[in-house]
Amino acid sequence: MTITVEKFDFAKFTTEKVKFAIDIDSEVFNVSEGVNNLYDQLDNSPLWRGKFSVEEYRQMLWQQIQQHLPKYFRKGLKGFYEPYLVSDSDIFRAIMELAEAYRDKGRLKLIYISDRSHAELIARCVDYLANQI
Repeated sequence: MTITVEKFDFAKFTTEKVKFAIDIDSEVFNVSEGVNNLYDQLDNSPLWRGKFSVEEYRQMLWQQIQQHLPKYFRKGLKGFYEPYLVSDSDIFRAIMELAEAYRDKGRLKLIYISDRSHAELIARCVDYLANQI
């Protein structure tokens, strides 16, 4: 199983109306701040750290994992959407989408624009979670 962290390249990917999954097979995901200067192109990822440092985001991520992983084990990812959307779980839902794709496909590519350390943090979390599930 392999997770690749790669710098974004416009020549390689079609990004019109893309936010998270870049390819149709759900093997390439955007974990960046997006490209705000181009209309209707690569948007920011639901896993982008925003104004937080990588360390602050790591702490937020770990808190959501600890809070929501027990429910995931009981009900799966579907349990976060039905019968209603579980509040304060958007980061967890996004990281688990990656973990499930990685578990099922055995490979994953995470694309970043400017912050490789953030993308590597996401890769470590995905690997950890895929091994848990």
